[in-house]
Amino acid sequence: MSNWENEPNNNSGLTEIEQMQLDAIIMETAFKNSYLVLTNQITFDELISTKFDIGHEAVMAYDPEEGPTYEQLDNMIHHFIDHEEYEKCAKIQKIIDETFPQNKE
Repeated sequence: MSNWENEPNNNSGLTEIEQMQLDAIIMETAFKNSYLVLTNQITFDELISTKFDIGHEAVMAYDPEEGPTYEQLDNMIHHFIDHEEYEKCAKIQKIIDETFPQNKE
């Protein structure tokens, strides 16, 4: 049998396809949460409070205590390009230009 069969093959009880789908949802949530915090639409504390109030965890694409690295911001841009959310890309690029001027091309 192939690994792509609909049979659980790990400790989570999810099939490989289900695990990939869950990973994609978590990544999407992390990028959206990070974008909201980076663009000051919500504070990290508000994000945590809001998510925990409805029984969810607050995932981020970077460590909020250290701030995002250039690579993490670049990954966010690529994610939003893939989803054709170009306004978000422009705002993240502005953050990159202000935070990492040495990386300007």
